[in-house]
Amino acid sequence: NDRLAGLPNLLVEDNFLIATYLKRLLMSWGVEVVGPAPSVNEAQQLAEVKDLSGAILDVNIVGGNSVPIATRLQARGLPFFFITGYGSPLGLPETLSQRPRLNKPIDERKLQTTMQNEFVGA
Repeated sequence: NDRLAGLPNLLVEDNFLIATYLKRLLMSWGVEVVGPAPSVNEAQQLAEVKDLSGAILDVNIVGGNSVPIATRLQARGLPFFFITGYGSPLGLPETLSQRPRLNKPIDERKLQTTMQNEFVGA
């Protein structure tokens, strides 16, 4: 947990209950939560202006999917991974299909491990 403390992370999730749960969980680990952003437009704005250490992106959100957000984060050289309530295939472009993906309901230990591996380094 300590390795994640103070890291600003963008959270993109359009389900209010899941977003609230994840935000509380991340904050309990000391993560600085940016968002949660419930839509493509809001997430794109936050991905542009915020000083981020990484992002957690729900694949399907209001306004489409998180591919444009992921593409922007990738262009900025920022780490991110996907969360989804769907099995594969997700219809992600090949440039994004190798990114880590966690299925909902989110396992807290897997979330923490993935965040440490992606945002802090193993």
